[in-house]
Amino acid sequence: MALFLATTDATIVSTILPTITTQLSASSSQYTWVSVTYMLTQTAFQPLYGKVSDLVGRMVVLYSSILVFAVGNAVCGAARNIQWLIVGRAVAGIGAGGIVSLVWTITAEIVEADSQAKWSQALSVTWACSAIAGPILGGVFSEDSGPLSWRWAFFLNLPICAASSIALRCSLSGVNLARSVDVTWTKLRKTFDFLGLVLFMGASSCVVIGLNVSSDAGWTSPATLCPIVIGLLVFIMAGIYEVRTNEDALFPTSVFTDRTIVSILVVVFLHNFAFNAGTFYLALFFQAVDGLSPLQAGIRMLPYSLGSSLASMPAAWFIGYWQNRRQDLVAQKIIISTGLALSTIGFGLMISLSERTGMVTRAMYVLIAGIGIGFLFHAPYQVFIRALRRKDTASGTSAFFLVRFTGATVGLTLAGAVFDSRLGQTLPPGFQASTVLQLVRSLQLANLHSRTVHALSLSIQTIWMVCCPCLGAALLVRPV
Repeated sequence: MALFLATTDATIVSTILPTITTQLSASSSQYTWVSVTYMLTQTAFQPLYGKVSDLVGRMVVLYSSILVFAVGNAVCGAARNIQWLIVGRAVAGIGAGGIVSLVWTITAEIVEADSQAKWSQALSVTWACSAIAGPILGGVFSEDSGPLSWRWAFFLNLPICAASSIALRCSLSGVNLARSVDVTWTKLRKTFDFLGLVLFMGASSCVVIGLNVSSDAGWTSPATLCPIVIGLLVFIMAGIYEVRTNEDALFPTSVFTDRTIVSILVVVFLHNFAFNAGTFYLALFFQAVDGLSPLQAGIRMLPYSLGSSLASMPAAWFIGYWQNRRQDLVAQKIIISTGLALSTIGFGLMISLSERTGMVTRAMYVLIAGIGIGFLFHAPYQVFIRALRRKDTASGTSAFFLVRFTGATVGLTLAGAVFDSRLGQTLPPGFQASTVLQLVRSLQLANLHSRTVHALSLSIQTIWMVCCPCLGAALLVRPV
């Protein structure tokens, strides 16, 4: 329940963002920041939770994370302007990072070794199911004719947080999750790789800021290029530091030396890059281009969200079936290759989607992409864990999710930058890319001009043009 809560909160805003943008008078760049801040803080704080939970106990950190998550959602629900909402999303992201990290850690500790594969598959399916629930729930909460407003998408999380805390208390009351006796606050300060975390997150933030500024300043502007170049240089510095540091490195040395591990991290980064961009901009496509309500857009997204969720189930079954007969990673590699091939084809087909494309064709293209994406929720993690040295399991798992969250953050930010840039070039005279999203709902009622619809369609097509080669590149570097 706790994991579903945190992961659904990342996707629930996909269908309500156009409504929020209109009501809070947000620009198109602020549209992106509502989601990016959530993922950025989730990424930044996630590596800390494992170490802190060694000191104070797993459940203390998990309960604290749920509380922070609830506070963030309360702030979002009460927001009176877009800046207020962005701050609330940042706070909620801090809590979500702890929830995701601790759920996986606790599951690994309390589940017997021969059952861990099944439980990790169950967690991956839960993650995938949030892709279904998020957009539809967001649509329900932002229907103009409904009794609920978009604010309830955040307020409803408060009683669910309370219920999940009670459920955790009851279900884990007899489980011993003692804190580590070998870890102290002094040792944490001396050994935890704080500098590596600062370098990595500083680099990510610079790239995100540069991409976000590009929509207003242009791609060749120093305001755009300087943060991106600085971010890339800091990434290189972080890699060199991680290899040479004597501290408890954020990334174990094998991350940089083992080809299988490197290729899996590239696959995970690019998979989440495309998945997040697809989730948010498909919702915008159905609302802005087709003129659908948020709920209708959530339903139209079912081939993508339901396809990705359901595909993870037969993939998990196939892996389990294979491993009952052979203890190797052939099944996982088959699933990864199939998923990347299907998602590359699916996003390639989505490039042709426009305001004139038929409903059946749209559903088929989006379904292919969704199935491919769904195959990649769990298999890469299994290959990654098997490739790690046993002593690197904890830090390696942290690095895996750090890369996963970073891919989602960068993917959504770059998608927003590409969308804004293309929209500014294709909008008819009299419209500005920075304000057109505020007018989406009202323009639908006024029979939105075909040239504006076409401009929005072309801008979203450009995002698929970025996602498709990214997934193709992941297919080329996958472990074989």
